[in-house]
Amino acid sequence: MICPVCGSNNTGKVGSDEYYCANCLLEFSKSGRKTQYFYIDEEGSSVLLKNKTAAKKMAAMIQSDQTEGTSILKGKHAFKVY
Repeated sequence: MICPVCGSNNTGKVGSDEYYCANCLLEFSKSGRKTQYFYIDEEGSSVLLKNKTAAKKMAAMIQSDQTEGTSILKGKHAFKVY
């Protein structure tokens, strides 16, 4: 499976229609034409990202070890990720 965030083929299946990309360190799930993107927090919980743009920003932030937070989650439940 090719990662829809970074284009890497360094992915593995972690559940039914759920995948993990070792390159961008995000999970994604595919259901038909719909793709959802997840960040795994320090406690191991999956946090739903708003869209592909948010997933790309999170992947860049993870890879650069950036310490400044960015609000990337949906609606009222948005919070800063550090």
